[in-house]
Amino acid sequence: MTRQTGIIITVVLVVLVACPSIFCCLFGAISTTGQVPFTMNGQTTQIPNAVGVVLVCLSLIGLLVPVASWFFLVKGKTA
Repeated sequence: MTRQTGIIITVVLVVLVACPSIFCCLFGAISTTGQVPFTMNGQTTQIPNAVGVVLVCLSLIGLLVPVASWFFLVKGKTA
């Protein structure tokens, strides 16, 4: 695998994995503060804080995928 192929794979992973993870992290951070209401069966309640913490943790793991792919596929290879 060439360096150019590794860069293309990393860019695709950034678009497909890192961008949604950033939005998930933001939503998790906002829901941790208790500012996100949701309605179920006609009743409005708050999303539990634990849901926000889980979303933040999962999104941070999702952000590591493009970094790991860059490290293993691109770093250290010459043109």
